[in-house]
Amino acid sequence: MTSANVINLKNANSEVLLCPDIGAAIARYTWRGHSVLRRAPDSAIEQGLVRQMGAYALMPYSNRIARAKLVVGDKRYVLRQNFPPELHAVHGFGWQRAWQVLTSCVDSARLTLRHAADNDWPFACEAKQHIQLSADGLRLTISVCNLDDAPMPAGLGFHPFFPTIPAAKLQAEWKGMWKMDAESLPTEWVETPASADFRQLRSVEGWKVDNCFTGWGRQAVIEYPTHRTTIEASSNCQQLICYAPDDGRNFMALEPVSHINDGFNLAAKGVADTGMQLLGRGDSMEVSMTVSMQEMLPNKGTGKDGKSKNG
Repeated sequence: MTSANVINLKNANSEVLLCPDIGAAIARYTWRGHSVLRRAPDSAIEQGLVRQMGAYALMPYSNRIARAKLVVGDKRYVLRQNFPPELHAVHGFGWQRAWQVLTSCVDSARLTLRHAADNDWPFACEAKQHIQLSADGLRLTISVCNLDDAPMPAGLGFHPFFPTIPAAKLQAEWKGMWKMDAESLPTEWVETPASADFRQLRSVEGWKVDNCFTGWGRQAVIEYPTHRTTIEASSNCQQLICYAPDDGRNFMALEPVSHINDGFNLAAKGVADTGMQLLGRGDSMEVSMTVSMQEMLPNKGTGKDGKSKNG
């Protein structure tokens, strides 16, 4: 495996392979030998294929801006369609740029990306990321500051891919979700259907989903036979985008984000509670996500209360 710029973070239990030149993406995160995130193959690292990485940041917006046309107040901007053949602008520009390493030590790194207005994003801004390993977890933080004279719409999030196997189970709670049209744009908010009710831990096998869930409790648990992964997000990430293609690729993306899909344009149309923020010059916003790990004890059945003895 070769790469112009790969950072290896590690401690006694964990290891992260970070690729600043590939959208500051995490190619691999292992804990006690378990692949916590989808493992990027060597070829993806060598060829700079960010869409095969284990996780990357979403900045300065999440998901899609419809038809790559952004409305901010009385202004209209045409963006680059950056993910062909889709006709939208997708996931911002941070995942498609090389980031500069500010500091790096054995178990953490800080990166920055300074942006001049262009067709990807018509506002000058600066983003920063902090990747920090702990004994049994990983904390990710991303922020963006508006350097432009014009007010800048802003949204942030994370796009981690978690491996799925037939025995994988999910527990998460949300109030509802946005239905999507054929172009993956939101059409209607509905209460959580039975097919997406994960208030109780249950299998994700066969779950095909690509929706934005709102009123998320900011915690999700993925349970495997050998270990448990807990995802927690900061208070301004009350949306969780779930993407599981169920097509043999064996992953599930659980994306804590600060706003709904096409949230900027929906806010301009008067839709409430999109999560969109408007930053004045010098203003900033920040989100964070923590991944915590726990070994599963050998299954010894259930106790008298009917609960698993794994805790």
